[in-house]
Amino acid sequence: MPLSQRNRLVRYRSEDVAAIVEALSLGRPVALVGLSNFGKSTVLRQMVSPPVAAYYRELTGQGALFVYIDCNRMLQMSAQGFYETVLRAILETLHSPAYDCAALCERLQGYYERVVSAANAFAIPLAFNDAIITLLEDPTTPENVILLLDEFDEVLGGLDERVFLNLRALKDRYAHLNYVTATLRPLTSMAGGDDLAEFLEVFAAQKHYLRPLDDAAATELAAEIFTQNNDSLDPPERDYILAQAGGHPGLIQAVAYVVLQVESGAPSAYTERALLMASDVLQNHRLVRSELGKLWKQLLPAEREAAILAATRGTAALSPMQQEELLARGLLVNDGRGLRLFCELFAHYARRQKMVAQDVPTGVWVDIDAGMVWVDGRRIESLTDLEYRLLLLLYGRMDKICDKYQIVEAVWGQEYLGEVDDARIEKLISRLRSKLEPDPAQPRYLLTVRGRGYKLVPADGVSET
Repeated sequence: MPLSQRNRLVRYRSEDVAAIVEALSLGRPVALVGLSNFGKSTVLRQMVSPPVAAYYRELTGQGALFVYIDCNRMLQMSAQGFYETVLRAILETLHSPAYDCAALCERLQGYYERVVSAANAFAIPLAFNDAIITLLEDPTTPENVILLLDEFDEVLGGLDERVFLNLRALKDRYAHLNYVTATLRPLTSMAGGDDLAEFLEVFAAQKHYLRPLDDAAATELAAEIFTQNNDSLDPPERDYILAQAGGHPGLIQAVAYVVLQVESGAPSAYTERALLMASDVLQNHRLVRSELGKLWKQLLPAEREAAILAATRGTAALSPMQQEELLARGLLVNDGRGLRLFCELFAHYARRQKMVAQDVPTGVWVDIDAGMVWVDGRRIESLTDLEYRLLLLLYGRMDKICDKYQIVEAVWGQEYLGEVDDARIEKLISRLRSKLEPDPAQPRYLLTVRGRGYKLVPADGVSET
């Protein structure tokens, strides 16, 4: 495919999609890594489109069934919940008019029902494996099956590792089965046992990082937002948005809306003054702080330290390894303006984190803007989204009991009140406690109140029994 066509394969991040397809055409699983709102889900959703399948056929001479799997649709964090979600996504894909496989769908539906209503835990992986093998060996299935596993971070940390060993075994047995995983953090940063390591090993050869949008794509996104608001993007506004937000899609949208709000109805002669006002608004704007907080929360401790170093002392203070890692993650960019943090808002945010770190109180303390958690002056390892939501609930009700209904509603959502059982809550509490407490067996801060719920207590708190 000529370069010009490759760059127009899909509407959004076409070069990234093409690069992933090219790796898949060589039989390599792909680990897609990108920070919050960099567009991982959009990239994977686009891969089920006919132009992508056509490009894969052009590269390999074979067809491919791309199946998008949103792991956020799992009703429970268990092997059964995962297998059910995967099979449901396969069935939904095959029910498309593009495929004529009624008999295959009927067989897969039977396996799906066996997974959902299995009489015991041993029957669940057996029914799943039978379904995948049936799919892979059926003559009506395209020659290759590619599972696009989106929102995979929580799954990697929450499932029994035998699930991943099973996925690896299926891949080893069937070369025409392949995976793409989408995570916030590199797979190499995932802690686990030998079974998980064996699964992650297959991704070692092909990692694809989503970096900030280039200036052209960022400008196109900003211009689209202005057009939707019956306005046009002028050069001063474009330069301001690119400087403040860089190529981060979520920040571009937030900054563009602030500029539109501040400039609304102002004559063009007042653009420069309006942009100065916008800078003041941005420092405490809810959307901007939310985007930066989510981004910061997803960084590993070493990445945060390197970002603070770059923001306070300049990129020259970074070691070559730190520069390479931050470039891969999209936190640094190197263009005609030199090596620098990807945007001014992020640089300002990183500088603020250094000031915050110098005055941290004892006990459990949460910097809600940054998504950072400290215990007795020590910054703890990154929390998963569920762990962080639970902590925010407990932190907001410091020294007050939270019952299981409050926890389910705050962590999973009101619609899950009848779905999440006590065992799943206890497992989440245990995971959070293992990260907060110096000795989880003798908790000082995250306490169990027998028969009533849980509570977080301050540094001088007393356990309630």
